Amino acid sequence: MKATCPKNKEHKTFVTVVHIAVDQIVDETGSYVDSCPNNEGEIAQGPHPQNTWTCNECGEEAEVEI
Repeated sequence: MKATCPKNKEHKTFVTVVHIAVDQIVDETGSYVDSCPNNEGEIAQGPHPQNTWTCNECGEEAEVEI
């Protein structure tokens, strides 16, 4: 997979969605109580080529090749 900025090929960083799993404190019914201290989470699903990718430098929507 490769993302390219259509405005400037030298732009190399992009903003897109990833899914992060974090531990949460819940009660006996599964209702949220609080976040776990110092829990930064882990990536559950990384960047997907069908998501929108936006150039971090100029804001142009990137072209993503699989």
